[in-house]
Amino acid sequence: MNEEDLDQWLSHQVKFQFWPSFGNTLAERRQCWQDLVTGKQAADQRAIETSRPLVVVGIEETEPGIKVPASAKTSWQLYKKHLLDQSWKKTAVSNIETSALKTLRHMRLKSSIPVKGLIVGHVQSGKTASMAGLIAMAADHGWNLFIVLTGTLENLRVQTRDRLFDDLVRPGNLSWRLINQPSHNSPPEYQARNMNFTDGSNDRHLIVCLKNPTRLAGLIRWIKELQAGMDNLRIVIIDDEADQAGINTADVSSDDRTRINGLIVELANLSTQSVNYIAYTATPAANFLNEGPGEGLYPENFIIALKQSDEHFGPVQIFGNSDSGQEPLGIVRKVSTTDVDLVNAVYEGDISSIPKSLEDSVLWFLCCVAAMRYRGFSRPVSMLVHTSSRQSHHSGVDDAIKSLLERYATQYGATPKSFKRHAKECWERVTSNLNIADFETRFPMYGRLEEIEAYPDFDDIYPEFESLLAEVTAIQLDKEGALSYHRGVHICVDNCANNGINDENEIRRLFYPRSAAKGGPNFATAFIVIGGGTLSRGLTIENLVSTFFLRGSAQADSLMQMGRWFGYRKGYELLPRIWMPDETLEKFEFMAQAEEDLRDELERCEHQGTKPSEFGPRVRVNPRINWLRPTAANRMQLAIGANYDFSGVNRQTTLFHNGAGSGDIHRRNFEFTNGFLRTCGKSTRGGFGSQVWRHVPVGDVSEFLRNFTFHPSSQFFSDVSPFLAWLKEHAKAAGFDKWNVVVAGTHDKKDDGWSLPTGSVGRVTRTRLGPMRSDGAVSIGALRDPRDLLADLAGEVVKAPSGQPFTNKYIEKTRKDHGVGHLPQLLLYLIDKNSKPQTQATDKAPDGSELPISEKARQPLEAQEDIVGVSIWLPGASNGKQQSFVTHVTVNIPAAGIYDKFEQASEDVEGN
Repeated sequence: MNEEDLDQWLSHQVKFQFWPSFGNTLAERRQCWQDLVTGKQAADQRAIETSRPLVVVGIEETEPGIKVPASAKTSWQLYKKHLLDQSWKKTAVSNIETSALKTLRHMRLKSSIPVKGLIVGHVQSGKTASMAGLIAMAADHGWNLFIVLTGTLENLRVQTRDRLFDDLVRPGNLSWRLINQPSHNSPPEYQARNMNFTDGSNDRHLIVCLKNPTRLAGLIRWIKELQAGMDNLRIVIIDDEADQAGINTADVSSDDRTRINGLIVELANLSTQSVNYIAYTATPAANFLNEGPGEGLYPENFIIALKQSDEHFGPVQIFGNSDSGQEPLGIVRKVSTTDVDLVNAVYEGDISSIPKSLEDSVLWFLCCVAAMRYRGFSRPVSMLVHTSSRQSHHSGVDDAIKSLLERYATQYGATPKSFKRHAKECWERVTSNLNIADFETRFPMYGRLEEIEAYPDFDDIYPEFESLLAEVTAIQLDKEGALSYHRGVHICVDNCANNGINDENEIRRLFYPRSAAKGGPNFATAFIVIGGGTLSRGLTIENLVSTFFLRGSAQADSLMQMGRWFGYRKGYELLPRIWMPDETLEKFEFMAQAEEDLRDELERCEHQGTKPSEFGPRVRVNPRINWLRPTAANRMQLAIGANYDFSGVNRQTTLFHNGAGSGDIHRRNFEFTNGFLRTCGKSTRGGFGSQVWRHVPVGDVSEFLRNFTFHPSSQFFSDVSPFLAWLKEHAKAAGFDKWNVVVAGTHDKKDDGWSLPTGSVGRVTRTRLGPMRSDGAVSIGALRDPRDLLADLAGEVVKAPSGQPFTNKYIEKTRKDHGVGHLPQLLLYLIDKNSKPQTQATDKAPDGSELPISEKARQPLEAQEDIVGVSIWLPGASNGKQQSFVTHVTVNIPAAGIYDKFEQASEDVEGN
């Protein structure tokens, strides 16, 4: 199709309102179409960059001969079939298979020295499935005793035990035995000395044990009573949530250990034929920072970072990544400071003024349950309210939500039309800022895009409200004392104050019903779950659609584990929403970037062939949020100012000053940039309409970066001095003493472009993503067009292979092939202050009311002046020797004393 035919086709689509207008002239339509294609390519590239591969750090495969079991009767193949029968995607099952195989090859079947490794997963990413896969494949290869250490709460242990038992125990070549709470008091048939651990036996043994001193001591004694048969044991210890409970918080400079940590260390050092200790966690800061190689549990043999499934909603998908330009899904909604104050009043029993955001979150939950029942969903649907660690506060929130639901029930009966209008307004307002097209743009690599269902019409779901509002209770018991579930709302207050049965013959803690296939309800049961610590880690919140979250923490790992909204959302991808304050949102945005940094670090260690016993992974901290430490102070006792190698850095500015005074900042930046470019000498025309200055001295580039004004929230650029210090020391040795400087933009040559001494470059359009932030920044999501990283190539303009996105790997190879692979690049843009979305965002809700700006899609930039955007791209160090280019000037973890004014031990003493 030639250009004229394409233009005629587009005009036809516009005529019938399939597309918005692209302009009145062929040139305008050509530019709009080019911008759309470029935007799509950039989105695809960002999606590829944020999909994390499997990473294995540890160069020695101690069992290289281990293969994937092939027989249909093997434990692995039976488990694999079980997953596929549950509608798991083949790619997801393949990921589990590959990671299990890689792990087994780094373990030892026979060794007097224990193997210690760590598997880094993703929060709420199905790590139990990964553990089951590893156990199944290890069982096929001769390991015969599997010990899973899980949490400190019995209900979580039971949940994990039952899940693993269901996954593993099925007719095949092996005979599985589940041993519950082993000790010297176990019945004779469950004593270790009466079990068959001999070579060639088909018996396999599974123990799921609490991280509890009594349970652990009993387990160790149970094993030691095997006596002569100890040499036949091949043990795999899986420490689930390994950064919890088992970390040594005693003084690591002494020989003392905390009780639980000491028992786990003793377990891992039992004198048997083989002990392999495998830690599992999604937040490994404490595992990396507390103890180094030696007698403890540091993963000195291997570290494996699991591949992220293309169906998993992780931190980057939910909160975005301003460093890479990854846009968030847009499901987070703000809780104002006024509403936070009202919640504090609710804690004290004042339920007369329930915060608007809390009411919205509850009403949205009701709408979601109604929608999922309308679709025939027959599993539990949940709302999470996580505002405080105090049990008295939980009671206040419980009373407030019950009062709200009672009011809704009264309104539904007395003024049904009025209530319907109220509920419909909430449904249409919240759904208006995320549809299937938005989702595809923001999460283009999602593995089930073709299966996403559009929102049903509100009139279709409304009949479900009658049964939802008819009954509001805790979980009731029937005449036989069994748990009973109704079609109304179950409110669970999950803390230790609610153990047992209350006076109304109810259970207040969270227990989900059996599936419909196993005799449970054949409709979507509704649960509002209120709590603190028990909801922070381990306990699964099923089908979470609404979260009201105020809970603060001074510890990044604890806060990330509270994110129960991460995970898999098959069948209701458009429904989840989160309400949280700006301060909490800022923490999660930073932690999303910190997690990406850590995985980048592990990838680099893998490529360099580094051993875990020879390096300590660097954990990012935020100099501005200096009280948000990676983990508790007594859990990172060996943390020091981290060394860092900046080779390979790839950063772009995506946050800019906005509002009062921002015009002066942008004007000064523009004038300063022009002055810098004049000192760079003569430019030449580069690719894609750019101007290029070649071989600019590193000192000039450093001076530019040092004096340019970046927004304080720009994670990398706001504190660029460590990078510049490193550059000054290592630029020559690393081959970074000469840079290419590129001014990139559109082909526009009009007078309002960026006029430069040797030519003109058109300004670029970058629109606003969401509202102005609490820190005064405006976010554009992404600055850089990835093709501009190739603008300084000598010769022809390079196109992406077969129309695919410009991936980092492709850019690195292409730059190298064209002779500039060793040169760093400083890339500059001038953003049009009047930038507008190519398709005008909807400003009105379906009822015609004005939408809050937080609920609108892409919006005009509305800057006071044109904005200079900055990107830097550094190749990896040319000689590949990491230690040649590290410095001591970057991350500085503050002393513990700075945290004294915060509730340091809140997570440890909240008693939930």
